[in-house]
Amino acid sequence: MRSAALAALLLLAQTAHAAAPAVTCPPAVEDEPDAGALPHLGAALKEGAKLGATINILAVGAGADLKPVGTSTVQNPPSGFFSQLSRALEASVQGLHAVVTVRGGRGLLAPMQLALIRTALAQHAYQVVLWQTGTVDAVQDEPPEDFYQALTDGADTIAHAHADLVLVEPQYSRFLEANADLSPYLSAMQAAGAAQGTLVFHRYALMHDWEDAGLIDLEHAPLTDRPAVAARLHACIAAEMARALLRGAAPQ
Repeated sequence: MRSAALAALLLLAQTAHAAAPAVTCPPAVEDEPDAGALPHLGAALKEGAKLGATINILAVGAGADLKPVGTSTVQNPPSGFFSQLSRALEASVQGLHAVVTVRGGRGLLAPMQLALIRTALAQHAYQVVLWQTGTVDAVQDEPPEDFYQALTDGADTIAHAHADLVLVEPQYSRFLEANADLSPYLSAMQAAGAAQGTLVFHRYALMHDWEDAGLIDLEHAPLTDRPAVAARLHACIAAEMARALLRGAAPQ
């Protein structure tokens, strides 16, 4: 049942990569304050303020773009949360070039993702690491304390690599809520973020609020509309993420 639930969630997250038009995004229903600063991102933006800046972002997730384990990409396909982030950042900061490298694979627990992060940081310098995690750990009912330990170990690894960490909550879905208890893992992310001074991006809460308010509801969309709804959802999450990153990079 656990593996079937995970497979269904991955299929729900993956949609056709059709060209996405400009979208209008709803506001966050709950405006939760960000916790954690992003000094390395801030320094990169300040350094490139006059001539334009290039920032390198490592995005790691279980099933990130549904590519095989360990793959890496710096391309920007038209849909997908990570893939649209570079566009959202470049639209927000004149002259900015944002390169998002995605690494991940299906079924990766947090300790497995941490191994990918360590390998990637040994190969290249990044200003920011976006770590999307928790779904697989919850579906497979892994011990929350092991999940928390992986996050804190990851925070130390990333700090030693002179990069900023952003923990990204799992996606929200009614199906996921019915088949796994995410609350211990969301709490562990919040606790790890508070302990390490790490920004936690509240994607789960954001998507939950939008669905409850009927603003963006992928699961209830007709099948023929789902690619367009998913593209809008991903673009809007990317826009919210870009705002969170820029707030975290601003002088404190």
